[in-house]
Amino acid sequence: MQVHNKTPRVVTAEEALTVVENGMSVVFPHLSAEPVTLTTALWQHANSLEEITVYSGMLLSGYKFLQSEVASKIRFKTWFMPGTLLRKTAGDVKAEYLPLTYAQTARFLNEMSFDVALVQVSPADEDGYHSFGVTCTTAKPLVTSGKIVIAQVNENIPRTCGDSLVHTSSFDYIVEANEALIEYPNRPIDDIDGAIGTTIAGLIPDGATLSFGVGGIPGAAARALIAEKRQDLRFINTFTDAVMDVIVAGCATQQHPVAHVGDIFGSKALYDWVENNPALYLSDATTTHTPASFVARKTVYSVNSALEIDLFGQVNAETIGNKQSGAMGGLIDFAVGGQVEGGQFILGLRSQTNSGRARIVPKLDGDIVSLSRTFVETVVTEYGVANLRNKSVHERAVSLANIAHPDDRAALLEHAEQYR
Repeated sequence: MQVHNKTPRVVTAEEALTVVENGMSVVFPHLSAEPVTLTTALWQHANSLEEITVYSGMLLSGYKFLQSEVASKIRFKTWFMPGTLLRKTAGDVKAEYLPLTYAQTARFLNEMSFDVALVQVSPADEDGYHSFGVTCTTAKPLVTSGKIVIAQVNENIPRTCGDSLVHTSSFDYIVEANEALIEYPNRPIDDIDGAIGTTIAGLIPDGATLSFGVGGIPGAAARALIAEKRQDLRFINTFTDAVMDVIVAGCATQQHPVAHVGDIFGSKALYDWVENNPALYLSDATTTHTPASFVARKTVYSVNSALEIDLFGQVNAETIGNKQSGAMGGLIDFAVGGQVEGGQFILGLRSQTNSGRARIVPKLDGDIVSLSRTFVETVVTEYGVANLRNKSVHERAVSLANIAHPDDRAALLEHAEQYR
């Protein structure tokens, strides 16, 4: 474990952020790992500057800094536009999007050099080691890629097992500031989610390694796995309340660690549960999202979502009205993983939006294809499963049309005939 030779100064957030000067780049982790005391001080300090470049992912704290006077001073670059998950709270986020898979995000943060890095950690143990707690992929690289590292020490950050430790000597400045971790706003599960989740659970065997995204469909799949009493499951990627529930219900392997994860986000109960819990091992995306990791695990079943899919099987997971709204995240990583023998890439989506707009369409809404048709083999809606593997273009189109909403099905089947 790397130990630096710095002796950090303990200062206030306002004092620490004065190191940020005109033209500098600042980076910090996303989701529940955002050091909010530090970022709040950053937005205040930016008022006195001409321009800085800020890098991060999805910010659960919100984007008011991009909708205020300080916005003109900040060039915000992000690997995760929030619109598809936090549409009600994100607003019209003005940002430059970095089109990276999650494995590429890990590589990006390791390869780049930033002027200032902000991180959030637990209090140190008797040997001087803090824990990153709820993230590894988007925090650990910053200790070496940041020329100046400022750490917010927060007693509410849980100490987690795995590659999550960092020594006090890695920091230039320490800001002691306790605040509750931001909880992720889980969407309620309705009957449509439940139907899709039950079907997905039926595709997952005992002993599988699972990657669950966020939202109603993964949550419903988790409930169905519990109801069906699946056994010996393991988990990778993100760790949410749904994954915790599956483990607590006794559906996971008894061999620790049960989960290798890079990000933990959800409820306070989740943050409390992961504290020193040997069931979890914090890892970064280079050990959970790469082809080598999928080959090593062999039985990776990933549950993914999208905004829409066309009759070719091309997937849009990012844009609404040709405007960047979401991000790829691990979509492509796990689509590649689904090609490894013994694994499966599952795409679950509702047949229509809440406003009645079709999600299975003749042509995608916009110019961006998030995922090529080549990698899409299993698609699930509330009306069934389309198994596209080894099918012709026409057969794929018909299979997809047959799991579309009944109101859209006839037109889609008619359109599919042109692919004969």
